Amino acid sequence: MTAPAALPVAAPATAAPTWRTSTVLRRLIGRFRPYRLRTAGVLALYLLRSALELSVPWMLGRTLGSLDGLVGSHAPLPDDFRRNAILLSAAMLLRSLAQFVVVVCAASLGQDVENRLRSDLFAQVMRLRFRWHDENRSGKTIARSLRDMEKAKGFFREVAFGWIEIGLVVIGVVILSFVTHWTYGATLGLLFTVAFLATLVVGSRIGRMDRAVSDAYDRVTTSLEENVAGARVVRAFGREPEEIDRFEVRLGSFTAAWKGLARFWTTILPIVNQGTVIAIPLALLMGALRYADAPGPERLGEALAVLMYMRTARDRMRPLTRLVMSGQEAVASASRVFEVLDRDDLVRGPAEPRRLPAKGGDLRIEGVGFAYPNGRQVLDGIDLHVPAGGSLGLLGRTGSGKTSLVHLIPRFYDPTRGRILLDGIDVQDLDPADLAAAVGLVFQEPFLFSATVAENVAYGRPGATRERIVECVRLAAADAFVSALPKGYDTMVGERGVSLSGGQRQRLTIARALVMDPRVLVFDDATAAVDAATERELFRGIRAAAAGRTTLVISQRTTSLRWCDRIAVLEGGRVAALGTHDELLRTSPLYREVHEHQALERTLP
Repeated sequence: MTAPAALPVAAPATAAPTWRTSTVLRRLIGRFRPYRLRTAGVLALYLLRSALELSVPWMLGRTLGSLDGLVGSHAPLPDDFRRNAILLSAAMLLRSLAQFVVVVCAASLGQDVENRLRSDLFAQVMRLRFRWHDENRSGKTIARSLRDMEKAKGFFREVAFGWIEIGLVVIGVVILSFVTHWTYGATLGLLFTVAFLATLVVGSRIGRMDRAVSDAYDRVTTSLEENVAGARVVRAFGREPEEIDRFEVRLGSFTAAWKGLARFWTTILPIVNQGTVIAIPLALLMGALRYADAPGPERLGEALAVLMYMRTARDRMRPLTRLVMSGQEAVASASRVFEVLDRDDLVRGPAEPRRLPAKGGDLRIEGVGFAYPNGRQVLDGIDLHVPAGGSLGLLGRTGSGKTSLVHLIPRFYDPTRGRILLDGIDVQDLDPADLAAAVGLVFQEPFLFSATVAENVAYGRPGATRERIVECVRLAAADAFVSALPKGYDTMVGERGVSLSGGQRQRLTIARALVMDPRVLVFDDATAAVDAATERELFRGIRAAAAGRTTLVISQRTTSLRWCDRIAVLEGGRVAALGTHDELLRTSPLYREVHEHQALERTLP
């Protein structure tokens, strides 16, 4: 086994932008805006609970102070003492009740805000153009959806209200200490200010370190996701040792970053946080000095009240270390979530979309050029016309631009120049939902969801009747094998359809496209991964499905295209030849070469 250190670690696709903590915090707090009334209610409950909590030491001091002159005597307890004791008991009971109510309400609000952010992230990922998915591996997307959201949610559930709680209690303690005597207030105010500032400075360092941990975790997740999805390929080529080494390198980088964060968290931050411990000795010292200056129950009650204030503040500040850590982790993770939410690369419809006519399918591709974001030119000056109900085949070497061209029709990408017209309307002038309903696609890799056969076929039109589903399955030449399944159309299909053969999955994807009743059908090398016999079966379904619809067929096999009205041969992103099967055999050297090579293959034993 090779040494892990010798293996490269893939860097992130793009450098992460620098985020200011204050900016992210403002945006996180802004997520409460749709719930402003509930948020105001929760804040009011926190204020009430803090007031009740601070009233307990104050009432305790008043209760003891009412014993002035009674120490050492056998006089009965004064009415003030009884009244203050009753009020003290009531305040303690109300404090417990308020604690229960505020925890339940804050948790419910935090969950709703978190769910809104998670839903916004998912919706944004679904709306982003394919170029974002090209740049971001699925493992990185999964990490943002899971780990980053898992950490960001801590802000809504714990951090935001935790800081409010600490702030209310500490500010209340300082004010009440000032009211008791200015020496208490000045000393405690200075101590708490220093402790808070030191904690925030250290916390900002934690945020930067946690961002590095999250980036390292991205690479671990990507490696795991790729190798699970490509397990068959890894096993087939015997690359398990190398992939294990690669994973261990990335896992080692993540572990090292996490350990560095953990060491900082468990050493430096607690040292800063323990600074508040000296507040109680200071309060005791000042109380002793004031009692020595003028002894009596009143001064004793005063000192006891300040000590109780301090105990209350200390108890509330005890989770400060965890809050700072959770807060910085939430900020670091939320910044990565906001990177996705801020992407403006969305498929947007026009302000006033045009409507397609009731019938049609006329497709024109006029002067279309296309280049990917990296600058690589894929298409250059494509001009094609497919009349409504007609069919066009596309053939060319790998990289000639066939798939890129058909992906421009449903606006997976937009042309860098030129335009695509559907029934005389630029596809960019259509509502994206109308365009999606008008164009049915069958991809080279047949993807099915973990659902029943019927649910997979009706994916593009969930309200489709069973009769419509059965009709489209028959058109796709899939009814025979579907009927033979244990539960027929109600049979659950495994993840990605792995319980079915490649040809069976592809026929179901054809049926799925047909259920939408599109005016344009696109087959993107839909028979590339099947044998010749399965291809013939599939094309019986494809030709039946194409009847009366505008059809584009990409294939590397001339036998799959010869039935098309016309065939375009693409070379270097341009249309090198255009004609029928027989015409291209005479005029296109590339088409003739492909045809003869396939004919030779069929004659070989």
